[in-house]
Amino acid sequence: MTLTHLLILLLVGAVVGVIAERLVNRWLPYGWIGASVAGLLGAWLMTDVLDIIIAPQVSVSGIPLISAILGAIVVVFVFSLVAPAGRFGYRDAGTHRKMSSWLTARGF
Repeated sequence: MTLTHLLILLLVGAVVGVIAERLVNRWLPYGWIGASVAGLLGAWLMTDVLDIIIAPQVSVSGIPLISAILGAIVVVFVFSLVAPAGRFGYRDAGTHRKMSSWLTARGF
């Protein structure tokens, strides 16, 4: 595995994790790091452990995106069921984030 492949893998994991957080409407702790872990874990869960690949789909650096997003959604949802709400657990994706309130105020 080269450094470029590793960076692409981490970037895809972060993007997939953020998409999963938005779809489930929950925030994982530690921001981008938590989203990246959920994305990587979800991609690994769906493609390697459960071997569920939806054909045809777009693949980036060997990671099928739709399967990775579905796996990350499962990871975020299960984490929100297991972890208590609060500082180190999940949080509802409300307007407590500055960017969300900024976008809401501008009609997005």
